[in-house]
Amino acid sequence: MYTFIYAACAIIQAVLGILAVRLYLNRRSISAFTLFLPIIAVVWDNGIVALGATIGEGSLLVALSWPRFIGHAIFTPIWIITAIGFAQRAGESRLSTKAIAIGQWALYAVCVILGFLRSVVYLEMIPATEGGLFYYRNGGSFPGPPWGSITMLLVAFICAVVVLRQAKSPWMLLGSLFMLVASVVPTKIIGFVLTNSDEVVMAASFVATEYLL
Repeated sequence: MYTFIYAACAIIQAVLGILAVRLYLNRRSISAFTLFLPIIAVVWDNGIVALGATIGEGSLLVALSWPRFIGHAIFTPIWIITAIGFAQRAGESRLSTKAIAIGQWALYAVCVILGFLRSVVYLEMIPATEGGLFYYRNGGSFPGPPWGSITMLLVAFICAVVVLRQAKSPWMLLGSLFMLVASVVPTKIIGFVLTNSDEVVMAASFVATEYLL
């Protein structure tokens, strides 16, 4: 059952990735470019988790799992740039200053460093099984929560409010709220499907926002 869910998420994300790339080709911008990078990383992540039981434990799955952790470290926080770009395009002039232009990349760089420490430097791949899945999770000892993901989500939420107010587009806010709820509410309360569909919903909301703005 869980294998099917991860496979379905990978396929849906692949479709969203293709749509995001096409949107970028139609209107080349930093926000459109940074939009599809995390989606591609999550396609790989979900695909490898879905195929883990078929591949089996060993060096091949370990090698294929490395990009999962590296992708999360590098690409997850880059939606900070995407979200601010959406807010700027919606007409929020206060975010179009030189300080914001420098600050957003500085914030992204800090998040990447913290993510790289957590997901790569302190990475300890531990075999895990769940609902028919076999994959490697990170059992490393880097302290604290995943600040890159948390920071990205907070920035996305704030920018989503701006987009709603300025452009009357609710999708980014709905996606951010869904991911926030799925991140903080225990899986046993809202269920495995909702918990693991947060990235799909978030990606879909960002793709919709890129299309509509």
